[in-house]
Amino acid sequence: MFIKKSVNVLFLFSLLLIVTLTLLYPFPTSISTISYVKSNYIPFVVIRDLLTSYSFLSSMYNIIGNIILFMPLGFLLPFKYKRINKYVKSALVGFIVSVFIELTQLLLPYRQTDIDDVILNTLGTGIGYGLYNLWINIVSEKQKKL
Repeated sequence: MFIKKSVNVLFLFSLLLIVTLTLLYPFPTSISTISYVKSNYIPFVVIRDLLTSYSFLSSMYNIIGNIILFMPLGFLLPFKYKRINKYVKSALVGFIVSVFIELTQLLLPYRQTDIDDVILNTLGTGIGYGLYNLWINIVSEKQKKL
């Protein structure tokens, strides 16, 4: 029971963090701080621009940040929903959540919609699911030894 409640709390925290960082933060403090940015619908354009036009640290912050943000979702999904028991199912949920966020960002003048974010977020969800599988294998091996 404790584990189920812990998973629920962590899952909710993960979703709240995703929503906060992708839709709410940083929230403009005045109308003058809103800048209308263009969206990107061509895969890998922003990733390429980040890697070629910005500092390495800035590029990695954006790229790895998108991946890491969605890793807990991929890790926690199979704990919370037993039917999400395959990599493809987990990645599909990450893809759907990411597309929903990007479509919502279309409505917000202070956010930028980017197909590369969908790609990186889906990858992060998949990596999280891979870590879940690794965790399950380690735990089951330890239980076999007992």
